[in-house]
Amino acid sequence: MPISRRTFVRSGGLWVAAAALGVDLLGCKETSTSSGRAVGSGDVARTAPVPTAAVPTAPAPSGEPPPYGYASAQPPAPATAAARCGTTAPNIEGPYYRAGAPSRADLADAGMKGTRLVLSGRVLADDCKTPLEGAVLDLWQADAEGRYDNDGHTGRKSGPLVLRGKLASRTDGTYEVKSIIPGRYLNGAQYRPAHIHVKVSAPGFRPLTTQLYFDGDPYNDVDPFIDKSLVMKLRGTSAKAADFDFVLQRG
Repeated sequence: MPISRRTFVRSGGLWVAAAALGVDLLGCKETSTSSGRAVGSGDVARTAPVPTAAVPTAPAPSGEPPPYGYASAQPPAPATAAARCGTTAPNIEGPYYRAGAPSRADLADAGMKGTRLVLSGRVLADDCKTPLEGAVLDLWQADAEGRYDNDGHTGRKSGPLVLRGKLASRTDGTYEVKSIIPGRYLNGAQYRPAHIHVKVSAPGFRPLTTQLYFDGDPYNDVDPFIDKSLVMKLRGTSAKAADFDFVLQRG
């Protein structure tokens, strides 16, 4: 059940959301060999200052939280070792999920600022080889400036769904999503690394809520919530491509 932004902050930060998910999946680094096709080009996403050391995360103040919320400095508990090949690591949902995303594989609106990205891969069963047809991927992310459509920067938390979409995996388990590289945003006293949120579900398998990160982001090493198995390598120059295979655990 999604956590409200007010409950999220008053409960002590992002790590509470991880506990509320009630999942016991373990992540493993994806080994997809599928390739995405980079399309178009655009402005480079805003870059936050490069950290020189880990910065303590500020506690949440009382009352209404600031636009991006605050995080507890305490990281989520490590996942338990999984049998067989290992399933994709869960990750915090965060406060900005919205139900009812439109069915579309191109999340970025025409003319939207940002470096174009093609994300592709497969959805597999927990033997790491059986493709799952019709698995639903529900994605959401920040724009190139690190803003979500419901983070309060527009003065409202409803309205058009921006950089959100749902799609189903093909008969061979493959998927492809077109979007932009998300920007980083200040979370308490430090920036979160760029990331894309994903929920993946398929009949007979446990639903997965996770985040995908990007190799080389200077905030990867100081973020208390990142799982290294969820970090993707980027290819391309003016436009980018990345691969990731989701491995779901049988329910």
